[in-house]
This record gives sequence, structure tokens and C-alpha cells, in this order.
Amino acid sequence: MRHSCFLLFLSTVILFVQPVAGQKESELPFTPASFAVWSQRMDMSAYIGKPYRLKVAIRTLPADADGLATAFIRNEKPEGGLRAWVWMDNMMDRPVRDSVWKTYELNSIVEKKAPWIAFGVLSMSSGIYFFDDMHLEVAEKPGVWTELPIPNGDFEAVHLLPWQQTAQGVPIRVLGATATLSTERPFAGKQCLRVENQFFGK
Repeated sequence: MRHSCFLLFLSTVILFVQPVAGQKESELPFTPASFAVWSQRMDMSAYIGKPYRLKVAIRTLPADADGLATAFIRNEKPEGGLRAWVWMDNMMDRPVRDSVWKTYELNSIVEKKAPWIAFGVLSMSSGIYFFDDMHLEVAEKPGVWTELPIPNGDFEAVHLLPWQQTAQGVPIRVLGATATLSTERPFAGKQCLRVENQFFGK
């Protein structure tokens, strides 16, 4: 029931803040919400019908009982936009609340009618959430996995780009949600993604 209410609220928020043509992300108004998402998209049309998988390390420091983190993958139409996917796994059936780093895996198949994928991370409710060491692989042959580079998937760059704050496939800026690159106990390398949510008035 709680997740159904969340999805209804999320739909209302996104319909309200859809960007206009030419509007920059930094020009979007801040919108109250109880979640934060950072994501990317990738053209996978060269791999139609092939299995793919996303791996990411996650640890959480939720501030309340509703706090959780997940990763997600979506099969999307090339044009993208609001709810442009035909399938999604957002891990809501297996949310992460562990304070210890663990690696999680999500799997799907590249679809002909939706050959782009969107992928990223989500944190719900107040708290601090960490993500690191993201890998995307495709099985070009059965059982043989080939890694596809994710720009800044290791979070070792000097900036967050090309990660973008989104919800349901469109840019958004959530009031109280910030993302930074942090040297605080990364899973691998020197940095990880640190998302901090300070949501009030719940």
C-alpha cells in the first residue's frame, strides 16, 4: 500500500514539473518529494534480444523506518521522456537498508520496441545513501558477458556528469536532496556517490 501511494504521489509531482522545451536542469523549480533519483540512458539497439545486467554496490544510513535505497533498469523507447518505458525493475520488492556495502544485480533483455535502457539509483525518505562501482554488461553470446562502459559509472570523475536528477524519465530537482562525490568509505577506488535527503514535514 505504501509503495502504491508513493507511485501516485510521484505521478502527480512529475506531471507538475515537466520541463518545457529548452529549459535547463538548473532552471527547474525545486519540488517537494520523498525520494531522489539519479540516472542515465543508453542506446542498446545493437544488442536487441540479448540479455544485459547492471551491478552496483549500495550501502545506506536511513534516518527513519521508510528509508531505503535501490538501483533500477528500464527498457525505454528511443525518444525517452515521461514514463517512456515498457518494462522496469526498481528493486522495490527487495529494497536495501543495509549499512554495509553489498553488490546487487538486475537483469533484463534488450527489447526491439524499446531498445534504449535507463538505469540509475533511487533513495527514499531522509538519510544518507551511498552507491559505487556500477557495471553494465551484455551477453553477446550465451554465457559470455561483455562490459559496456558507463560514463562515470565508477564515480571517480571530478563532477557528477553525466548523471542527472530525474523522476519517471524527466529532469527534476527535489527539495532537500543533494548528490556529491564522496571519499567517505568508497566501495572501490577513491570516491563513491553520496546522496543525502533531508525531507521535512512528512
